[in-house]
Amino acid sequence: MKIHALIIVFIVMITGGCASTETVKEAEGEGISRIFSYAFEPVYEATISAAKEQGLEVVESDKKSGRLILAHGVTLWSWGERIAVFVKPLSNNETEVEVVSKPVLAPLNFPPDWQNILLDQIDAELRIGR
Repeated sequence: MKIHALIIVFIVMITGGCASTETVKEAEGEGISRIFSYAFEPVYEATISAAKEQGLEVVESDKKSGRLILAHGVTLWSWGERIAVFVKPLSNNETEVEVVSKPVLAPLNFPPDWQNILLDQIDAELRIGR
């Protein structure tokens, strides 16, 4: 009986902390954001370049809504992550970028700080004009 209870607890832990493409899409407002002094178009393009530079897979790219869904696979430290990036124009020369990162599986997961890594890489991409 105790083994059954442990199995149930383990399953709840694993499935309760799972991130899917849909859960990160719905997580707008839960991430870290930064405002860039550039128009929407170059920031959106820099975001795609930053993702590729960091070895992230672009799962979805919806320029009209300003949303990118990225993925990173399994490493020694992580079961993988799903990352949503929300790019919003604030004015003709200011754009806000929010990054939300969630682990694919919660237990024993030590992913990189994708939020700050991506925001820093976007800044670098914009400075070099990619």
